Amino acid sequence: MIPPIATTVSVALSIALGACALAISSGEAAFADATIQGVARWPMVSPVDFSKLSAADFSDDELDLIEPLAHFSTFANAVVEEGPDRGFFNISVWRRAQENRTYNARVMENILSLAWFYTADRKWNPWRGDPAVRVRLEAALDFISRIQAPDGSFSEYGPQRWNIAATAFMTKFLGRALEHLSAPDAPPVNKEVLAHAHKTCRKALLAALARDDYYERGLLYSNQYGNIWPGGLSWFAMHDNDRELKALWEKRLRQSAGDFQSPAGFFYEQNGPDFQYTLGTHGTNTRSAWPRLRHDASLARTWIRKESAWFEWLAYNAVLQPGENWIAVNCAIESRTRLPFFPGTETPVAEFVDHARAFSPTREERAAGIAATRARLAREWPPRIRRLQVPAFDSFSPYTFLDHRDPAWYPSRVERDAAREQLPWAARQNFNHIRHDPRQNSAFLYLRRPGWYASFAFGNPASRQQRYGLGFVWRPDTGILLQSQSRQKSLAWGTYAEKSDYPFEALSFDARMAIANHPVSRPFPPAADLKQGDLALAYSLYAEGKPSGSKKVLFTDDGIDVSIGLSRKFAEHFPLVLAHGDTITIRPDAIVVRRMERNSPLLTIAFRGASGIPVVAENATPLPGRRLMLLKIPSAGQLDYTLHF
Repeated sequence: MIPPIATTVSVALSIALGACALAISSGEAAFADATIQGVARWPMVSPVDFSKLSAADFSDDELDLIEPLAHFSTFANAVVEEGPDRGFFNISVWRRAQENRTYNARVMENILSLAWFYTADRKWNPWRGDPAVRVRLEAALDFISRIQAPDGSFSEYGPQRWNIAATAFMTKFLGRALEHLSAPDAPPVNKEVLAHAHKTCRKALLAALARDDYYERGLLYSNQYGNIWPGGLSWFAMHDNDRELKALWEKRLRQSAGDFQSPAGFFYEQNGPDFQYTLGTHGTNTRSAWPRLRHDASLARTWIRKESAWFEWLAYNAVLQPGENWIAVNCAIESRTRLPFFPGTETPVAEFVDHARAFSPTREERAAGIAATRARLAREWPPRIRRLQVPAFDSFSPYTFLDHRDPAWYPSRVERDAAREQLPWAARQNFNHIRHDPRQNSAFLYLRRPGWYASFAFGNPASRQQRYGLGFVWRPDTGILLQSQSRQKSLAWGTYAEKSDYPFEALSFDARMAIANHPVSRPFPPAADLKQGDLALAYSLYAEGKPSGSKKVLFTDDGIDVSIGLSRKFAEHFPLVLAHGDTITIRPDAIVVRRMERNSPLLTIAFRGASGIPVVAENATPLPGRRLMLLKIPSAGQLDYTLHF
């Protein structure tokens, strides 16, 4: 590791030693030389005194900063003061505890938190220009420069294990921090340290943009590479004459528009769709980049085109729940993480993309949330702040400060309701729709009938956690009724060999498809409506690489018919989503799901060929106010059933 740069800072510091006081008031006193046995080299960052503040001191957009304000001194005082790790954030509040290592540049993304409080000109911020914060900020900037590879890369998972994730994320957070520190009215920072930090940021951008292996990694993990879009824009805001870097940045942005996004609409994450990473990291990249991108007509069009395609994909895979404030997701096809539902998404492109608007909180909801927060603070001031969780993955996150300058666009309730009426499953009651990803040769089907809506996937899964087959079944009057779970054992729809935790559909399988008895030709289109009519799928069930049975699925106006023939014992699994109070009745030839105060059943599964009594077991639910009930129907060779809605 490169030795630390000796930094200086203007201070007027008194350090008490018993009855004696040592005054340091020279214009450029070096904290690094202020070594006093038994006393910290640096002054402590004092905690905020809420008794001197009121809720009225915070604007509506600043209410979410009250908790970080309470915890900032704890975080800042954890910066290592001396030795080879000088400047490291030695507190596990951003990344997992086992990852809080000096080689992990991801930990240092909280440089933005230090820079924000050091520069923010707010009545309630006691640390603007604070010497105790400044010395830690300079040390942290120096530390970041010292852990960087000669080519500009950063590491995450081990010493010198350079990767695009650590490098690209650093450009985003360091770039924004440097914007704050380089503003004309910013408090002073050591010029040598600041200049070195600028060089560090540019080297990281150049490495991310110039290395083809990093770009190829972005083909697999688009959210990681996408951090250089806001990172680059921060750099150009400070260095608008850096034409070489800007040309390379624009080249990669335009190139990535086709490479990082499937023709089906999703952004690649481990070669497949992942809702959490795209709504999360990709969403923050959009929020950070858009305020500047929107002023470049050509780049703005490029961005809106890819966001429109993404939200159109989301519109087929996310369904609203009547009477609820959460949105269920086709989580069976997730390639990396698990996101069974989300409350909504805040994005600036909702101003231009109707499908984005449909999933956005409204201006009225936001105003009501702010009013409720102010009412609570009026009752509880000084505010009741929960203790900072240590260790924790994200109890003190730099995203709080990244997102703070990057507003979303919120529709009115009327505007959002109008957009929701245009969601495909709301606007039409009968369609067969397909999305096809050529990279994995996977097909994603979406089938709407007047009484229900369902998804089905087949082809080659991109990761072991995906579960193809029937992803979800949704009713327009009651919401999600069946939801296959990714990654989890046994909790996906499909056919399971005896004693197996995974369905045959967890493996690659191809399905022959026909509509109204007419085969559907290939290759499949990237995104298109198919002909209307009953849609039939037929595929083989493979065991140990050999076909051991077959399965047919038929989607009709009346329901879903399934026929299974298998040369071994098996069970058919149904991960049913029930509200509290719903009942399941098991009969010799049917399972009936009912809801109180409804005359007709929510679902009837009529079956024949069961080798035993179906069983139902409750599992940990991933959805608010719902129960996840796993139904299993055993069979010894042939099972036929129909789902009636």
